[in-house]
Amino acid sequence: MLPFARFRVEDDSMKPYLEAGDYVLVNRWAYRFRPPKAGDVVVFSDPHMDGRYLVKRIARPSSPNRYDVSGDNAAQSRDSRKFGPIERERILGKVWLRFKP
Repeated sequence: MLPFARFRVEDDSMKPYLEAGDYVLVNRWAYRFRPPKAGDVVVFSDPHMDGRYLVKRIARPSSPNRYDVSGDNAAQSRDSRKFGPIERERILGKVWLRFKP
């Protein structure tokens, strides 16, 4: 597995930090030696839609190996308020770099 992956942001749930059409470079190895922490922006597999990925901010650890995630634009975000905490195994990695097309 390569250490980096590129994803395209498809909605405004993380606005103003990220906007629809932006790209993010995700470090898949970021959590090999430490757990995610509050404030990290991560890409994870959608708990309700196989093959779809979401980008959100870690709000806080929920319990061991579970995390509450939230979008910066709460009015436009489907996040832990909707689907509950996510398991650590769902997290692909930490957003390392963001760029406009």
